[in-house]
Amino acid sequence: MLGQASNSMLAQAEQGIQSKVPPQFQSALSKVVNAGLTIMYAPQNKEMRLQRMAQAGNPARDAGAGAARMISNLYAQSNKQMPLEVVVPASMIFAFEYLDLLVKVKRLAITPDLIAATTQAVADAVLPMFGVSKDHMTQLVAYAKQQRARQNRAR
Repeated sequence: MLGQASNSMLAQAEQGIQSKVPPQFQSALSKVVNAGLTIMYAPQNKEMRLQRMAQAGNPARDAGAGAARMISNLYAQSNKQMPLEVVVPASMIFAFEYLDLLVKVKRLAITPDLIAATTQAVADAVLPMFGVSKDHMTQLVAYAKQQRARQNRAR
């Protein structure tokens, strides 16, 4: 597992995300996540991290915004060479890691609804940064569902 989440629901969600990444992008995902977690858990960032958590209002939205900041910084540091196929999975892992920190610091309760809201918040924050509108995403999801249905009928 790439992430460090100690909460079982978050760890399971992270494993699920990682398992959906095609094999040819696993190494890139690992590099991106490790770079992000190194920054996230760096001792020199502890004060800023604690300050942000103290100001946390909406955990899902805060996690999504933080994940977007992290992936944006890493993408820029990579000279825009980061494969786009790892942007959303890495962002999700960063968001879940943030929630895991909130569990430890603020005794936040992790629920399936919070995980779903965080997933939506990450999509809302990250996808527009890479030129994917909500309408485009809706079209992509519909297309993927159609393809899956066709594959299932062909079996």
